[in-house]
Amino acid sequence: MWQEAAKPVGYGIAGYLALLLLIQGLAWPMAMEEMSDQCPENSSNCVYSSQTKSYRTELPSLRINASIDSVMNAVVQWEESLWFSSIQSSDQSSIHIVHRTPLMQFPDDVFITLTCTNGMVEVSFQSQSRLGAGDLNKNPDRFADFHEHMQDSSFQDSCA
Repeated sequence: MWQEAAKPVGYGIAGYLALLLLIQGLAWPMAMEEMSDQCPENSSNCVYSSQTKSYRTELPSLRINASIDSVMNAVVQWEESLWFSSIQSSDQSSIHIVHRTPLMQFPDDVFITLTCTNGMVEVSFQSQSRLGAGDLNKNPDRFADFHEHMQDSSFQDSCA
């Protein structure tokens, strides 16, 4: 008798796993390899912020009086605080993070690039969903969370 009651649960779990595999299969070829210099035109699933332009954010771009290493340490601390994220690639001045939504695991590519200009670290940030026409405001919220984390962080030294 309990076996009959367990069938719908088993079907539900199998359906969920099949949907996760479908999402990952569709998203994989759409992975971004590097940060572009802007979001796609009229995109509602991307946010971009740099010293020269921004898209879908009212927050000011970030300029930090610190060394690039110190700022990168704060960026890595932010990534470690996120659920369902992983660093895809990084070097001394840039990082590519894939952040996934909790339930359905939709992947979003996050690129952060640090540049030393006139003794200040300028931060460029792009977060873009791989799938769908919209992001339910996830990318602007992600940038707001990153922005707040960086403003609350303490830094050392300065760049030269």
